[in-house]
Amino acid sequence: MPAVSHESPARSGGIKQNQLPEPPARMMSRPSLQLPDSDARARGAPWRAAVLLAGAWLCGCEAPLDLQGVAARRAEPLRRSDLFQQAAAGGGALVVVGNHGVVLRSADAGATWSRLEIEGWPALIDVAACDGGRFAALAAEGQVFVSDDAGQRWVAKPLPTEEPPQAISCDPGNRLWVVGSFATILVSEDGGDSWDDRSLGDDTIFTTIQFIDAQHAVVFGEFGANLWSDDGGASWRSGEPLADDFYVQDALFTDRDSGWVAGLAGQILHTGDGGKSWVRQDTPTLAPVYALAADAAGVYAAGGEGVLMRYEPGGWRRLEHGRPIRLFLRVLQPLAAGKLLIGGAAGALYVVPAGGGAGA
Repeated sequence: MPAVSHESPARSGGIKQNQLPEPPARMMSRPSLQLPDSDARARGAPWRAAVLLAGAWLCGCEAPLDLQGVAARRAEPLRRSDLFQQAAAGGGALVVVGNHGVVLRSADAGATWSRLEIEGWPALIDVAACDGGRFAALAAEGQVFVSDDAGQRWVAKPLPTEEPPQAISCDPGNRLWVVGSFATILVSEDGGDSWDDRSLGDDTIFTTIQFIDAQHAVVFGEFGANLWSDDGGASWRSGEPLADDFYVQDALFTDRDSGWVAGLAGQILHTGDGGKSWVRQDTPTLAPVYALAADAAGVYAAGGEGVLMRYEPGGWRRLEHGRPIRLFLRVLQPLAAGKLLIGGAAGALYVVPAGGGAGA
């Protein structure tokens, strides 16, 4: 799923802005007009009459413009132009964000949706749910939009960096964390009103951040980069880079030891010792894997070509969701009653069974 125009001052070589030079005298004279005589006017009259009659006939045949269908489509919460990026659940609400400032909100686990477009159409790329019904959406333009009423109203909070942000998270203490390019790490303890810059200054793009619990957090990025904190983000230590410059698209830890990272070409790595070692797991796809999620029943992954997978002993199994998704999936949010919310490009947003099948 914001524009401000700027006009440059005129460079007129001494001529004031919006003032044109007078043309030379020869351009000021006009040739005299010679009016046709009465016989010529008479000869042209039948043609003029024919043209007027033809115009009247064409106007009479034109159907009235009906905009009811356009208005009805604009009133729908989902549109084919939508590109949904991420979802989060909390405070009894389910929130999805996307391009053009689109925010979808559901109070009934995705059965119905209300649509909001944030002024200025920011490119919303991530969203996090905090305690107390707070949501924070991250815009690629360098802003965080915060809602304290479960996604109904949003307030812009600028980030104190020119580096492009990549991901946002809310820790158990309701602090907001943002990571991005040039090893950016920002934290806010007051809902985005002020930020503490804890960036490392390295030429590395951080793509994910997760707080496993109040004290333990992990950051991943390009070139297999990974950081670990054991003191609630007060300090960070570098882990051994993942093999083959693994470019992490998403990461998920279900506890301090067990975690997964997803990347391009269908690659998923798993660790069972808190990141000390990693093992590649077999997947049934060569498409990029963009999202990881988990619930009490299992771990899930989604990505390019509409692929949806579930981890089972022995490897990953593709789930047939039965939906016409030809492009990628980025939204992957577990719901109650064994359901998943999936979404991505071309306005795709569906609730499907976590075990496979078309569902709701």
